[in-house]
Amino acid sequence: MSWWKEFVLPASLLAGTIIGAGIFSLPFVFLKAGLGWSFPFLFLAALVFCLLHLMYADLVVKNGDHHRFAGLSEIYFGREGYWLAVVATVIQMFFVLVIYLYLAVSFFSLIFPSHLLFWGLISFWLIGSLIIFLGTRKVAFSEFLAIVGILAVVFLLAGWGIPQFLKKSVSFSFPSSPFLWFLPFGPLLFSLSGRPAIPALIHYFRSVRRPVEKAKRAIIGGTLLSALVYLLFVFSIIGLSDEVSVDSISGISANLPSWLLWAVFGILGVLSLLSSYFAIGLDVRYSLEFDLKFSKFWSIFLVVVLPLVIYALNVGSFLSLIEFAGGVFVSLEGIMILLMWRKSLTQKDKVSKESLIKKVPFWIWSLMMGLLIGGMVYTFLSRFFNF
Repeated sequence: MSWWKEFVLPASLLAGTIIGAGIFSLPFVFLKAGLGWSFPFLFLAALVFCLLHLMYADLVVKNGDHHRFAGLSEIYFGREGYWLAVVATVIQMFFVLVIYLYLAVSFFSLIFPSHLLFWGLISFWLIGSLIIFLGTRKVAFSEFLAIVGILAVVFLLAGWGIPQFLKKSVSFSFPSSPFLWFLPFGPLLFSLSGRPAIPALIHYFRSVRRPVEKAKRAIIGGTLLSALVYLLFVFSIIGLSDEVSVDSISGISANLPSWLLWAVFGILGVLSLLSSYFAIGLDVRYSLEFDLKFSKFWSIFLVVVLPLVIYALNVGSFLSLIEFAGGVFVSLEGIMILLMWRKSLTQKDKVSKESLIKKVPFWIWSLMMGLLIGGMVYTFLSRFFNF
């Protein structure tokens, strides 16, 4: 029972937050960058996020689990850090809402004729917006449904796809161009970030009266479990697709039974996306309302209208939005966590026996910082020069 409470439940909480829309970008990106490079990159990124999540958890332990990212940024960087964190988080979440609109269209394409896709998108947007407008906070169950839905899709795909992958002569190649070395960077950062779940995870350990330092195993386990799910998903999509599509979905329809496409990847997929859209939309609404001091009307109006406007303006594709959100905003979060954690080491009054990670060699810290800065620079350059 202690193993269930101290590892399985908290690791599932973190994995449930991590696994989301980003998973659908990975097969296409991995093939384009070369599987021989992308799989080691996935392993490296998972290790980096194990450390980042532990560092963030350490900051939460030292300062109290009532603090969120913006609050911690204010403690360590002052008011400027607070506003940087809030604005970056809000913009990132708007990107995520638009990404879910793109994915909704892809899932609807499996169950509706092409001439009805527009109405499918509008229906998805209206239902998601209605919940945001009502302001319900009963999103825990919807988030649980979202992760169950996505995991169900992944494991059903694995059952059909991995045997097909093993039959294919897939090349484990390396990037054909140096500009492709960082191609998996943005999607992997977007896909592996579970920072928002860390304060809840620490609070969970305290609420069940378990030593907080035992959260270390759950954080590492939840992060690595997510990476394993991604690995299975990539194998499955490559195995089932004659040609892997950018969103991973539209390229598999010819190789799966029609009932499976309808019942699981269409209906279950849309429901899981809708549940996530509720939760993210509410978080953005309350960030606008309570952090940025927008009125209730403008908070709701922006969260309801802006994602559809951005989608209609076609400011970027599904993949480019994920690359930018991960390469810029998640990188920025990682850089700020590294700097805050390093600064916390000098604050003797906040050194705790419950610290999850008391020491990281400076060379590892520097490599992580260099990787995040380098990836952010690459993301900006690739947007301007179309690598």
